[in-house]
Amino acid sequence: MTWLFRFCMVSVMAAVSMPACGARFPNAVERSFTLSGATAAAAAAFFGLAGNGPSSLALRLGPGEAWAVYLLKQDTPEPLYNDNNGSPPRDNIVAFTGAPAPALTIGPFWLDQGTQLPAARPGYFTFGSPFMPEGGEGTGPWAELLRHTRQEEGWTPGAWPEFQRCFGKAPGAELCVEVYRFKEFMTGVERNGHSIALTLHPG
Repeated sequence: MTWLFRFCMVSVMAAVSMPACGARFPNAVERSFTLSGATAAAAAAFFGLAGNGPSSLALRLGPGEAWAVYLLKQDTPEPLYNDNNGSPPRDNIVAFTGAPAPALTIGPFWLDQGTQLPAARPGYFTFGSPFMPEGGEGTGPWAELLRHTRQEEGWTPGAWPEFQRCFGKAPGAELCVEVYRFKEFMTGVERNGHSIALTLHPG
């Protein structure tokens, strides 16, 4: 994920203006992608889905992604005019199977980076977590993933992103996990915290 796109997503989550981001947030698409072989096995292990662990987990989409999905689906009894009107929550499922060959499937909602402006990235798809305030990350899958990344080699406090790990390599199939630290102002009080982004190139 480019730094500019993540800045735009953070701006949406923080309810601040986006003069540097141009006029186009990426469109949501309803698709599931499957990684296979060693790439799938390595990514599944990172998510805690290999071995004796669970075979799937649900990741709640951040507010910017959830609003984009609403614009795609328009699936409320009454039309919504902004994400403050109760945009439905959305979850992506990450599911792993080890036999007959390793396969990791993620979906069904993504942002198509080929439709974002500026810095369009055709062939790349992404989604991110809700804001997780420092000291109050909770116990859900995103919070567990954040705690896991903090223990991994490559965690660099103060960097942008603070963590990045990719499985596979473009132009083939590639899945990258990135952790960003920023300030959030949604409650009217400045809070430090993190967001996690997953970016996929299907290959």
